[in-house]
Amino acid sequence: MDMPQTRYDTFQMAGGLDQLTPTLSLTNGFARRAVNFECSITGGYTRIAGYERYDGRSRPSQAVYIVLTCSLSGAVAVGDTVTGATSAATAKVIARSGNDVVVTRQAGALQTGENITVLGTVRGSITTMSGAVSDGLLDATYLSLAAADYRASITAVPGSGSVLGGFWFKGLCYAWRNNAGATAAELYVQSASGWTKINFRETIDFSNANTSVQEGDTLTQGGVSAVVARVVVRSGTLLSGTNTGTLVLTGRTGGNFAAGAATSSGAGALALSGVQAVPVQAPGGKYRCVLGNFGASSANQAVYGCDGVNKAFEFDGLNFVPISTGMAVDTPDFVAFHKQHLFLAFDFSLQFSASGDPFAWSAVIGAGEIGMPDTITNLLPLPGSNNTGAMLVSSKNDMTILYGSSASDFALTTFNSGVGARADTTQNLEQAYLLTDFGVTSLAAAQEFGNFSPATMTQNLRPYVSERTPLVSASGVQRAKGQYRLFFSDGSGLYTTVRAGQSIGSMPVEYLNPVACTWEGLDADGNSTSYFGSTNGMVYEMDVGTSFDGAEINASFQLTFNSTKSHRLLKRYRKASVEITGGSYIAFDLGYDLGYKSLDIAQSDSQSYAQYMRTAYWDAFTWDNFVWDGSEITPAEVYLDGTAENISFRIASLSALLAPFTINTITTHYTPRRGIR
Repeated sequence: MDMPQTRYDTFQMAGGLDQLTPTLSLTNGFARRAVNFECSITGGYTRIAGYERYDGRSRPSQAVYIVLTCSLSGAVAVGDTVTGATSAATAKVIARSGNDVVVTRQAGALQTGENITVLGTVRGSITTMSGAVSDGLLDATYLSLAAADYRASITAVPGSGSVLGGFWFKGLCYAWRNNAGATAAELYVQSASGWTKINFRETIDFSNANTSVQEGDTLTQGGVSAVVARVVVRSGTLLSGTNTGTLVLTGRTGGNFAAGAATSSGAGALALSGVQAVPVQAPGGKYRCVLGNFGASSANQAVYGCDGVNKAFEFDGLNFVPISTGMAVDTPDFVAFHKQHLFLAFDFSLQFSASGDPFAWSAVIGAGEIGMPDTITNLLPLPGSNNTGAMLVSSKNDMTILYGSSASDFALTTFNSGVGARADTTQNLEQAYLLTDFGVTSLAAAQEFGNFSPATMTQNLRPYVSERTPLVSASGVQRAKGQYRLFFSDGSGLYTTVRAGQSIGSMPVEYLNPVACTWEGLDADGNSTSYFGSTNGMVYEMDVGTSFDGAEINASFQLTFNSTKSHRLLKRYRKASVEITGGSYIAFDLGYDLGYKSLDIAQSDSQSYAQYMRTAYWDAFTWDNFVWDGSEITPAEVYLDGTAENISFRIASLSALLAPFTINTITTHYTPRRGIR
């Protein structure tokens, strides 16, 4: 009798998480449960990259190690600093294995053949040196140990409580946090020695200047003098004699200024309002910052921000200047730079400065106010040309689009009444994305000016999104991966990957450190980088390293049941070939369920690795374990055993050592049996 021939069925990992669509209506490759995998923009499911603490010191993910094979004559222990007797180079010991001394933080160049000393005593000599080991697991382990040594030097932003916000400006990372006593918010900047406090310069208000006060001038009042570092005119014009403004000062000598007449560089008079003062930020706000340029060169670029507790501000890297709008309660919540205007949101009120001047808020010179139907939750300039650019103004229950370029032609158009955007969830990729109460939505500009169309992109994981929407704390994008990201106060998040304006899937993540705020930067090569501030006061760089700041990444997904061509035909499952892409050591576990995991079917009795279980998802698990070194694309051959109408694969990894890897396709080998009676 002829035996049925083995057949093959290949399906891609695609579509992301789907919690609602009936199994038989789904394309094979969707996930029913997932955590810490993402939909790759080039296809497949990728174990996400890690994140690591950041303060300007050397990054843990860039740490390297060197293996010194030595002839030892004395003790060398982990934690020791070894010094080359000839080269005077130093390095820190992170591991020992026989005559191999593994070091990191090499300063100078150790030399083959030279003696090494610890605390001035010769402990042996270097026979050979190697920058890597051939064993993939050992290589990953040594890299992890080197990263841990670098990580230990990186600290939280000084102060107390959560990081309140941050920004990237002219190649440097900045972060806000309350001081130790929570009496004021302070600004810090990265440095080679960690976070460094920005000490704001003194400011003083002036009026009735009948001279053109210039930056670099000397301000004099009797025996008191200071250098003018920044001139801000709030009303009127210099030389007119009728004006008000603020001066930022440095190098004050001779005591304090007082209310009364003063001169600038000895020519012309102006009136000072009183004693100079250092701006102090009240604690507890949530800082939202944007870059703006109201001048004609890069030198005029500055950061504009607000926090809902203090006045808005301008910061150019040296000078911090509060912005007074004239509001009785001058504490805006949201800020945008759009059409050479600074926009600020005060509850129901949308206000904008005069064109080209973020400090001018008089309607006489082009500033203005627009009343909104509800409390504003986001301001987002939309992609477009100089002629078609517009700005999204959202509330929780409405979305409107602001058109125009100035007070003379600004006009609001209702985009969607009854559906709005949650605060801090609007982002631009090739178009705008946001979170409504119904899920993640794209706001796509149509060909004709003024037409927009929404599309909910997370309908198939509505339970997950609905549960977490009230907890949303921040959002961001990862441009190279085409991802819009949401983060929630419980540490969870959602990565939605888009290509050519279409969603190719969403998958949840679970960070060990909750995301309180996010911002973007650029590395030395011009590549986009992403940062988040957390509740522990740390700033973390995302999409780097192999761990969650040294802790294991717990990642897994379970696929929907695959009927393998026919849902009414029993199949004898024999083998699976899993195609994996990765550039370094890879390890993961694979298990499978048969026939909707029916108790009437003998499920796989493969060896169990309980330390890899996701107990929130599965009560019991059977696994095969696979480890790869080396090649970029590798098929894993997995033997299966059982007969059923369908099969569901489960893949998981739990490690602080693994770089991201991608599961691309699974090919099942099966033999058709009889139809289900």
